[in-house]
Amino acid sequence: MRIRATAAAAAVSSVLALTACSGSATADGGSDDGGSSVGTAAKTTEPAGHISERTIKPWPFTVASGTLACSGQAVTFTIPEGTYGLNDAAQARHPAPDPIWAEDPDNPGSKIPLTEVIDEGLKLCK
Repeated sequence: MRIRATAAAAAVSSVLALTACSGSATADGGSDDGGSSVGTAAKTTEPAGHISERTIKPWPFTVASGTLACSGQAVTFTIPEGTYGLNDAAQARHPAPDPIWAEDPDNPGSKIPLTEVIDEGLKLCK
């Protein structure tokens, strides 16, 4: 019986610790997550990491939206058709986003820079 009580207490402690680490909404409807503009629940109804044409300007992809993720320093962008590596660290495991990377209308022959998307993705690593 003592072992079960200890296991239950450990489980409750784990849940409380995880809850304390996540960002929470503030009284004004904002978020205390450090100001990341990537799909926080308090700011939009989209899941964390979700980005779209509405959230990033200029939008560098030919698809309307997707999900950013970060593991280590590897930033990925996932759509239903697959996951793409946006920086060198991610491209070691995932293909480059070339098939969905939009042309820059202001610079023919160039792509819209991924800098802002990668910066937003790196915020998810912290």
